[in-house]
Amino acid sequence: MEEINIKTLLPVGEKLKPLLSKSCISEADLKGILAERGVFIGDNSKQMSIPLLTLSIISPKEFEKLQEFQKTKEDSVKFRTSKIESSTTENLNDIVPLSLIEPQKIVDDSSNYTVNTDMQFTMNSENNLVLEYEILREDITKDWANCESKFSGRVEIVKDEKTREITFRNEFTSSETEAINRKVVKDVVKLLKDKGAVATSDNATELSAKEFSNNQRFMFMLSIANNSPNGFLEFEAVKNIEIGPDRESKQPLPDSAKWMNGSVKNIIINSEKGETLENVEYISDPSYHDVLILRQVQAQYRFEFGEMNGFCIIEYGFPHYFRKYVKGDAFESRLANIYFGKTSKSQNVKNATRLILEEFEKLYQTQYHLCLKR
Repeated sequence: MEEINIKTLLPVGEKLKPLLSKSCISEADLKGILAERGVFIGDNSKQMSIPLLTLSIISPKEFEKLQEFQKTKEDSVKFRTSKIESSTTENLNDIVPLSLIEPQKIVDDSSNYTVNTDMQFTMNSENNLVLEYEILREDITKDWANCESKFSGRVEIVKDEKTREITFRNEFTSSETEAINRKVVKDVVKLLKDKGAVATSDNATELSAKEFSNNQRFMFMLSIANNSPNGFLEFEAVKNIEIGPDRESKQPLPDSAKWMNGSVKNIIINSEKGETLENVEYISDPSYHDVLILRQVQAQYRFEFGEMNGFCIIEYGFPHYFRKYVKGDAFESRLANIYFGKTSKSQNVKNATRLILEEFEKLYQTQYHLCLKR
């Protein structure tokens, strides 16, 4: 009997379901695959689309698309910050042991990944600690029968000696590294409480969508389409904006937006050839801002850090705020693309990504505080 090469088999049925259910595979992605088959459904939710795909056989081309959807979204670094007030002048390195995090407590028996590196903090300074790590995850998008993918994560803890504010900067590339980062922050905060360095009633807080009214969220998100305080990032253009109707708003949608009622959950408004969106009625007319939720913005910035320069595309906002299958309201930024200039002396993507996202953090934090004062 001829031996079957399992590496050439495509996942079907229940084998395919875990991939389709991933948060990085959107409803729009699945809708596009079905539409190419000539299948159109009124409800684009995953509850409807996943059964249609798992009960049929996907083609190699469709599977490649699913692979690319996941790879593109998981390879890019996502960035979040959280903060907590310290009640002591003690330095972080005097409180937090470098060996605080134990890998065996991070990974449980049900996890589909293993930690590929140690989980030791390194000390950049007495008030700056960094934990970088890598995981190996079983991944059917490469070889559904037996495969592994690598993902990295990073948690940087910085204490401001003047304000005593402690900031956690979280970088992650997959849902697994996002979960690990949350565990790391939780363990550090618990230690700080046990040591009396922060109040027992306090927790590390993220910038949340719920802090804003719909109108304030529009103001905040659009104000980030701006130059950074230090001038290292120069705003060039908004590429697209994602909005959707607020189902909980007591105000009715204006007549010109009534078409959003029913099954419409979100729409993406594209800016042709980098032009501004000032002429888009839903953006320029404030009367829409109370009844619409602005979920995400994609903007282009030119960057220059010493002899490193070019331009980049940053996606930012509250990517899970009105998603049905992923709950979360934290502000998140992601470097979607980076292009180095011809005169750039350095083209280190990893270093550039970190510099850009850290500078972008200063930009949105500045605009956040300005927005609160209005």
